Amino acid sequence: MTPRLKILSVGLALSLVYSIYDYVERNKSNKPKTAVAKKSKKRARTAGVSKARYDNLKKKWAREGIGQNKTEESKSESSSTTDGFLPLSAQVSNLDGWDRNPFVKVYEPQAISKPRTTQDIILDEEPALSSLDGLVIETAVRMGEKAFVTINGQTFTEGDLINDAMIEKIENEQITFKVGKTRIIKDVGT
Repeated sequence: MTPRLKILSVGLALSLVYSIYDYVERNKSNKPKTAVAKKSKKRARTAGVSKARYDNLKKKWAREGIGQNKTEESKSESSSTTDGFLPLSAQVSNLDGWDRNPFVKVYEPQAISKPRTTQDIILDEEPALSSLDGLVIETAVRMGEKAFVTINGQTFTEGDLINDAMIEKIENEQITFKVGKTRIIKDVGT
C-alpha cells in the first residue's frame, strides 16, 4: 500500500467513527425532544377588501340605494348616462350572441343548375363571361375516353352546361368552356 492510500484509509475510518458518534448522541433517549413550531406564512391580500373598507362601502351603498330592490325604471335611470358612458344604440342592444366575424369576407359560390347537355338547350350567342368567375374547379380526371371534372362540389362531364357555359374539353390540368362563340380556358384549382 502506498503512503497516500494509507492516509486516505485513516481519514475514511476517522470520518466513519465521527459520524457514528454523532448519530448516537443525537438519538439519546434521555434528552427531551423539542418540536419546532412552523410559522404560517400569511398571503398578501391583493384582491380582498378590509373589514373597515367593507363597512364604509355598505354605508355608501345604503346612501345611494345600491343593492336594494329597485324597480326597472329607477335602475335604468341611475345607471344609463350617469356613469359617463353613451347609451347603447338599438342595433347593438338587439344583437343576439356572436355572429360571423365581420372582418372576414364570406365567399358564397353561385348556385349551379343541374347538368344539362347541348341537346336540351341551344346556346345563346351573347357571352356570359362573368358567370365563370364564381366557379371553383376542384379536380379534373381523364380515364381513357371518359373525362370528369368537379366544380363547386358537383361532378360534370364533357358536354354538360354550367351557367350557360358548355364544358367543351376536360384535360388533367385545364378545362375549356364554350360560351356562345367564345372559348375560355381555366386551370384546375382556380
